[in-house]
Amino acid sequence: MDGEVLSKRISEWVAGARERIVGLTSDLIRYNTVNRITDGTELPAQLALCDHWKELKLDTLLYSPESAPGFREHPAYYPGKDYTNRPNVAGVWKGSGGGRSLLFSSHIDTAVEASGWTSSPWEPRLERDRLYGLGAYDMKGGLAASTMAVRCLMEIGVRPAGDVILESVVDEEFGGANGTLAARLMGYRADAAILPEPTNLAVCPATRGGALWRLAFRGQTGMSFNGETFRNPIYDAARFLVYLEQFEQERNLRGGPAPWYDSEGELPVIPTRAKAGDLAAALCDVGPDVCEIDVWVECYPGETEQSLRESIVEGYRRSGLAKELIPDFRSLIRFLPGSQVPPDFPLLGVLREQVAGVTGRPAVLKGAPFACDAFMFNLYSPTPAVVLGPCGANAHAADEYVDVGSLLTLTEIYARTIVEWCGIQPNEEAVTCAKR
Repeated sequence: MDGEVLSKRISEWVAGARERIVGLTSDLIRYNTVNRITDGTELPAQLALCDHWKELKLDTLLYSPESAPGFREHPAYYPGKDYTNRPNVAGVWKGSGGGRSLLFSSHIDTAVEASGWTSSPWEPRLERDRLYGLGAYDMKGGLAASTMAVRCLMEIGVRPAGDVILESVVDEEFGGANGTLAARLMGYRADAAILPEPTNLAVCPATRGGALWRLAFRGQTGMSFNGETFRNPIYDAARFLVYLEQFEQERNLRGGPAPWYDSEGELPVIPTRAKAGDLAAALCDVGPDVCEIDVWVECYPGETEQSLRESIVEGYRRSGLAKELIPDFRSLIRFLPGSQVPPDFPLLGVLREQVAGVTGRPAVLKGAPFACDAFMFNLYSPTPAVVLGPCGANAHAADEYVDVGSLLTLTEIYARTIVEWCGIQPNEEAVTCAKR
């Protein structure tokens, strides 16, 4: 089939499938799949997705992460999680042979529902081309787009030469990533992977890393009736917060590493919570013994948790604010290392071409402005991973939404990428088996 004719058929199919693409995304939003740090409730959504992929005649497998060979022994395994009724699901569309394989990896879990939603987070709401709902943007919209790209090709009678793999993993949020690790250990590999995390249609060959620490400042307080010398840790914490703001500003002035972050100037340091004193007491007339601050600090690929911590501590000592007190650092989640693929990775050229072809604008290639589970591919598997997802806003916040137009665009980009990357064979039988 002529390339231009095929691209036109894909575009026409996607334009006519708007309701189905919105419908699948809405169906996924309706499932409460909030990651509860140690456990979750992803099972019903994964069962529904598995049924959907079976309808497409994909070779499906629903499996517990715990069943993956060497799961708990792997160096990237993070302990303390319960995977009861939290299965991964995978679906393989076998190619005709001879082409490159492509894997789309999405996570089904969402962040905790934030305060301030103007409607139920689990009741999808469509307004002015925005589909609202928890996980719509991060990342159930991208999951639906990858599924519908496969359906598109099936219904227009195209079969890839290489295998196409869809997977939906559990426990990605809050530094989980064990679900993604389990999928790698189960043997789901490809020549390339795309993660449909929300990138606003930018192609992201790299992702940031990050650490979430609880910093403890210890002191001794009371009433100095006999000349005692006390130290209020709230003052130490306050000085450290002043330093963290300086650290963030100075680091951002330097920019990041080439080629994906050299023009990137925003690497956040986010204090997320502070606690001191007995909050249950009616009042306190002395200072606390301990003041704790939770802080999320992002970093570029190549940084380790130890090197990130050392850069913070050494800068604090040089600042003159330390007053001889360095806080205790305790990790609250796994350290998420940044990762990247090389500039000459062949999928980048394919994605650049397909994004430009669908949108009519030059593709944007840049480092992703977030950390995610891409490191499980790029550091712990032979499958290089790139991130490309829809437009929207308010990830991890109230009134999260995905832009519906971008979902259609993304579906078309994915379908065209499968064709270009995997190669194709006309497959008239696919039309019959995939239609509802």
